[in-house]
Amino acid sequence: MLQKLITQLGIELSMEDLITTTEDHEYLLPFDNDIEIKAVALEKSHLLKGSIGPCPEQNKSAFLLKTMEANLFGMGTRGAVIGLNDEGKLLTLSMELDYNSSFKEFQEKLEDFVSVLDFWRKEASEHQKR
Repeated sequence: MLQKLITQLGIELSMEDLITTTEDHEYLLPFDNDIEIKAVALEKSHLLKGSIGPCPEQNKSAFLLKTMEANLFGMGTRGAVIGLNDEGKLLTLSMELDYNSSFKEFQEKLEDFVSVLDFWRKEASEHQKR
């Protein structure tokens, strides 16, 4: 199912040649501003994953509190979840999608995901400058 959605996305956005697939059947979707989204087919859903970037060291607690507030009910993330990698140094964004999503739903959720990822990259960068 995910393969069909990714194929249609590639055609719609004229990016068929830019989408790559890993050996684990994960799709890497490149977008502007060095944003790369990984789309993974799970057993009963699809997962979108992306890297926000390094967690700001400057006033880290305040920034993490801000991300927790954004995660609360998905209000500041449009349903995605901000997290940290295993080392606690890299901010990540992930969103689970319904396995039976239509192409329209998939495309809308992906657009939201890219927008949220871009927003939080800017927030992290600005916070680091303070």
